[in-house]
Amino acid sequence: MAEIPVEKKSSMSLLPWLLLAAGVIALLWWLLAEGDDPDAQATLDDDVAAQTYDTEGAEDEEWTVDEDGAVALTGIAGLASLGDLIGRDVALTDVAVNRVVGDEAFTIGEGDNETLVMFDEERTPNTPMEGNVDVNPGSNVTIRGEVRAFPGDLPQSVTEEVDTDATAMIFASSVETVE
Repeated sequence: MAEIPVEKKSSMSLLPWLLLAAGVIALLWWLLAEGDDPDAQATLDDDVAAQTYDTEGAEDEEWTVDEDGAVALTGIAGLASLGDLIGRDVALTDVAVNRVVGDEAFTIGEGDNETLVMFDEERTPNTPMEGNVDVNPGSNVTIRGEVRAFPGDLPQSVTEEVDTDATAMIFASSVETVE
């Protein structure tokens, strides 16, 4: 009788596929389990609850707190300490606009106290005045908003016009012109 050689297939050809499948399963498990850590969520909640604002000086003549909890800056002299108010709401009444910067920003204050004010403009196409905020250099405005750290990702049209070394800016939630 003749012997017919039979080649036995190696199980080693399945090894790369098994390793790949195990890696994909491990990656999915890691990604799905990452958000389920109750200790991490509790730590995050504690950190948020423990945040405090530096209210030192809030009772001074220039830093009074209004009924909504916003620091009411009286006059542009309060802009000098704006960096201390990052994260706080502020209210400025009857301040003059220096210049309009782009479509959604203008500056107030003078010299080292010049401060960028940005706002969300509502688009209103096909109207004589674009948006709901109409500010011009020299006009007086009342502003309510949040003091934020000066971001590094502002549009070029804004960064060409303002001092980018400033520590803080105001992101206005309300801008009203004073008649």
